[in-house]
Amino acid sequence: MDFRRLCCFCLVESCGGVWVKLITLYLPEPYLKALQGLVDGRFYPNRAEAIRVAIRDLLNDEAWRKNASG
Repeated sequence: MDFRRLCCFCLVESCGGVWVKLITLYLPEPYLKALQGLVDGRFYPNRAEAIRVAIRDLLNDEAWRKNASG
């Protein structure tokens, strides 16, 4: 599988006044194409924001599941 390197966060104060850190991801080419499709379709302003939203939603879902299971 072809993996591409994607740097998705910058060390700047940009996410609602929260400091963010730079991380590097290796993603399969189809994931990158799908992310770019979301950006091209104007669902997100850039791939980094799409990834941040996906991570936030995953963390919220996991917290909800943990709370629901007791």
